[in-house]
Amino acid sequence: MKKEESKSVYRFQTTTGLAVNLIQKPGYHQFLGALTARFGALTTEFKIGSGQKIDIPAGTAHFMEHKVFDKKEGDALVKFTNLGADANAFTGSKQTTYYFTATSQVEESLSWLLTFVQEPYFDQEKVDRERGIIEEEINLYQDDPLWQLYQGILNLLYPGSALSQDIAGSSASLKKISADLLYQIQSAFYQPKNLQLTVVGNFKTSDIAALIEKTEAKVAGSPQTVIVPEEKLSPQVVFDQRKNFPVSVTKGVYGLRLAENSPELTDLERVREVLLADLCLDLVFGDQTDWFQDQYAAGIFGDDFDYEYNSLNQYQYLALFADGDNQDQVYSVLKARFEEAETVLLQSQDDFERIQKAVAGQNLASQNVPDRLGLDEDLALYGLSLFDKMKLITGFCLDDVVECGHHLFKSGRLTRLVLEK
Repeated sequence: MKKEESKSVYRFQTTTGLAVNLIQKPGYHQFLGALTARFGALTTEFKIGSGQKIDIPAGTAHFMEHKVFDKKEGDALVKFTNLGADANAFTGSKQTTYYFTATSQVEESLSWLLTFVQEPYFDQEKVDRERGIIEEEINLYQDDPLWQLYQGILNLLYPGSALSQDIAGSSASLKKISADLLYQIQSAFYQPKNLQLTVVGNFKTSDIAALIEKTEAKVAGSPQTVIVPEEKLSPQVVFDQRKNFPVSVTKGVYGLRLAENSPELTDLERVREVLLADLCLDLVFGDQTDWFQDQYAAGIFGDDFDYEYNSLNQYQYLALFADGDNQDQVYSVLKARFEEAETVLLQSQDDFERIQKAVAGQNLASQNVPDRLGLDEDLALYGLSLFDKMKLITGFCLDDVVECGHHLFKSGRLTRLVLEK
């Protein structure tokens, strides 16, 4: 058992290779366990050892999430319910997470979490039935304008890429998913060395660690050598598109595809980059700025105005959302703001310190919420907890933000997608 202790997180690796984070919260009644497989929608092919390349249809990670709960004896959720626990799962671009919360019989629920995720059972008839269920799920959000905006801008920024595909897949891609494929994925991506377990609650560390080791010894799969090639992205970008859509007010999204990082970022560098980018965007576009207040007063932006930065493998992009019938004016205002952004950042010392304190305060508040601690994507993917990120946040200076801003706002043409009646 490989161990690493920090002030707030006790980390160790089981003899099977499972990475474990134990976060003690004395006095808390709620207990949370979350098991994450580093396998999400962006993985489109792989090989096991020297075997043949295996293609992964769009939607497979999400499909897998559904079917992992399906056991020969029934639905894995039933056992959680009988134990008094609430359980769920979600799929992202890079990971699939299975988790539960409980206030009693927590050791039994934790053991069951490790067991049902790592012991595969896939039946072809049930796989066939699942397609219809997921197709209905996909149809439910096709009329959602926010989904259309977000998926649409990814299609324009990265046409034909894995990121441009719906996480849930399509009717055509779902037809390519079989029980055999799910077994292959289970063997490759649900093996212990590709999993990370996080436990949050009031417990004795040695007892929980012993339970995890004991359960892992029974259920862990055999180690496999898995090769996942990096996706080759086309440089093509579509810069402008308008779609007719039943909306009460015209909606626009503006994206900027950023250059791929070279060399590839380390885990720490990627988390640091995202934290700095969020600070940059707040300083340039935040509702506390005179710039935003002027646009708001002029009726160019409303309360719906929003923005975000994402960094996923070789994908780095900005997205800004704004409602309004005059989207040409929105485009002009945003373009001008991008051009002056670096100058704005250089003059933002006071605002930087204020926002830095606010972000640190939000982080501190999240440290008292088990769900925020246990379901933190950066902890599951990169091994960096809220406590680690607090050290990064409080250690930033304005020069760090200015340097990040140079990467975010250097010359680049905005891509626009507009939904209108």
